[in-house]
Amino acid sequence: MKINLLVTPKLSLIPVQFKDQPRLFSLMQKVYLPAYHHIWKDGGKWFLEKNYCKENLKKELNDSRSNYYFILYESQKIGIVKYTISSSPKQFPIVNAAKLHRLYLHEDFHGKGIAGKVMELVETDSKNKGMEFIWLEAMDFKDQAKRFYEKSGFEVSTSYVIDFEVMHPEFRRIQIMKKSLI
Repeated sequence: MKINLLVTPKLSLIPVQFKDQPRLFSLMQKVYLPAYHHIWKDGGKWFLEKNYCKENLKKELNDSRSNYYFILYESQKIGIVKYTISSSPKQFPIVNAAKLHRLYLHEDFHGKGIAGKVMELVETDSKNKGMEFIWLEAMDFKDQAKRFYEKSGFEVSTSYVIDFEVMHPEFRRIQIMKKSLI
């Protein structure tokens, strides 16, 4: 069972539970769509349904390697973080690694150091669970996100193009970035 994690007096993480699916979906409409709606032919509806529907949430929560949290700032849900212990990309194998799968914050909370604090917690937890690396997939066109990850010590390892037909072709390049935890 996952527990609440206090990051700072104002910042905490609480586990996402299955009963939270409607709240999770609503939050991601407010967080994900403003930043990414333009890359999708349908405005992002397919992506939200695929990733935040009840069936997918149940599958993700049933994965014992998965760590899935709401990010709370002053008791307000402002984003999510999800990472998986013992995960490796198919395109570029990384042994003994955790994957940062999702880190989304509402745009009103960008630039406050929140993502950096959450990233530190993810890295510490992953290292404490024996992981030597952490990796993620970053969209090639998201310069702000890539700068954040590079500032956090991540380096590009490789890239590939995803085959989501509902995504505009010019936004399909993904970079796999990794960071050593040792």
